[in-house]
Amino acid sequence: MNAPVIPWEAGLWSGYETMKFALTYDGELRSNRGPQDKWDIRKQLHPQLQELWQVDPSLRRAETFRHLPRGSFTSIETHHTTEPPLRTALVNPREDTIDLLAQMERGGRQFFPLVRESLLLKCRLKILFLRKEDAGRVYQGGDLDNRLKTLFDALAVPNKDQVVADDSIANPIYTLLEDDALITGFDVESGRLLSRPGASIHEARIVIEVDVRVTQPRIYNQHFLGD
Repeated sequence: MNAPVIPWEAGLWSGYETMKFALTYDGELRSNRGPQDKWDIRKQLHPQLQELWQVDPSLRRAETFRHLPRGSFTSIETHHTTEPPLRTALVNPREDTIDLLAQMERGGRQFFPLVRESLLLKCRLKILFLRKEDAGRVYQGGDLDNRLKTLFDALAVPNKDQVVADDSIANPIYTLLEDDALITGFDVESGRLLSRPGASIHEARIVIEVDVRVTQPRIYNQHFLGD
């Protein structure tokens, strides 16, 4: 039996910059917090990631070509001058296909991570961490400030026992990570947060610059690669 044929749009997996974007969080951030605190952070990041999927060309193409046949397959590429561009994602899709962007169920809720193992993606983070303290106190006693651990947990799909009953956010819930183990490294710059009088000492403003990288180039993830 011949392998299924997948036509690919010209320029689909070459000529794009490495995916970089920024997420922001404003609110209280405490050490070693429970499911509700992490859920509140996740809720604030959800609409930002949802919009990113709507506007970023690499992610829009990832959705178009999200299904692959199990086993081997043949791809077809057209020259960039070809008009109109070839846009068919899969010829005669079958039930035994792999959904590279499958939603993940946890505790009765559906989650939709960006950086995930199915696409062989990982990421590095650069974090600007402004809080109501003097700059430079990111490390305490030789350990990373536990507030950052709370943040990293909130960036990922939660375990089923970490899901909070919340009807104010609809499925799927967009997250940055399938698992925080997909963070390959991070840099933190700290500074003092200047905010309104009477603000909580736990208030923080965080800017997270995300650099998504492909760990193993494949035809189904090459649109995440740079030049």
